[in-house]
Amino acid sequence: MKIFIIILLMNVISCSSQPNNNYQKKVLETKTKSSHAQRSKKTLPIGIWEGISRSGAEFKVLKIMPDNQHSLTSFNIASGMQFHESVSFQNEDIECDEFNCHIFTVTADENLPLKISLTKFIGQDYLVTETVRLSSASIYSSSYKLKATKSKTTPERFIAQESKKLKAIVLKHKKERFGYWSGILEHSNEDELNFATLVYQPEQMATLTVYSPGSSYPITMTFNPEWLQQSNGELKTKLKGFHFASQITLRYQSRDMIDGDFEQRFERYPERLLGHGNFRLYRVKHSEDYKQPKWLKSLLKSQNSTK
Repeated sequence: MKIFIIILLMNVISCSSQPNNNYQKKVLETKTKSSHAQRSKKTLPIGIWEGISRSGAEFKVLKIMPDNQHSLTSFNIASGMQFHESVSFQNEDIECDEFNCHIFTVTADENLPLKISLTKFIGQDYLVTETVRLSSASIYSSSYKLKATKSKTTPERFIAQESKKLKAIVLKHKKERFGYWSGILEHSNEDELNFATLVYQPEQMATLTVYSPGSSYPITMTFNPEWLQQSNGELKTKLKGFHFASQITLRYQSRDMIDGDFEQRFERYPERLLGHGNFRLYRVKHSEDYKQPKWLKSLLKSQNSTK
């Protein structure tokens, strides 16, 4: 009898626990589906980001707009932002998970498959990797950082403020060391890239300007060409202005390219080095000078037509 009662109680306990297990299973399935739904709804927030890609020396601007007309624009730094190309995409071209967002579109020039992967970095900034499948079926990729900006983008402000002056200078100085120079500047031991320009004309104060992605305030420093001291093929001078750098060194690698260094030293104790870095600047030319000659265009066209 006792054995019968014990078996009966075990059956009752087993039956009463079964609904609980089913309930827990249903709750787990509901949570999983809900979690999957939340992941599928993730997308890029509305906003504007900008940054510099060392590959191709390009200033990148990403715009995610409320009207679903999004774009990634690449401004050519060496030309002083005179040239740019854009790729467009919409919400249906964006896929996001817990860690990354991927944009699937095509390149602006050859309509090659392009994947743009964004990973949250710090705050609202992104680490970006562009991957292109070339016509040869090989893969090309490049990476850069994008920083959020709430004002006009650096290329927009630069073009509005400098375009007229730039065109006047490049027409006047085409071969000498003088001219309008544009390129990339970076601090040593830092992975942040900056856009830099040098306006260098005879008998005028030269101006070195540094634009940092995500910042609305460029840094401007000046020097008098008469301050330049030449030694071992290098030109050195002190700088006046914002305390970003106190001295620069210029090395003309060719008539169209300058490699240089900068240093920031404590004014009272010049032996103390506070910061340093390097830059590469390219001579900005008139937009017409970047175009292919007519004879070359005709030759390339005839070669393509015979293929």
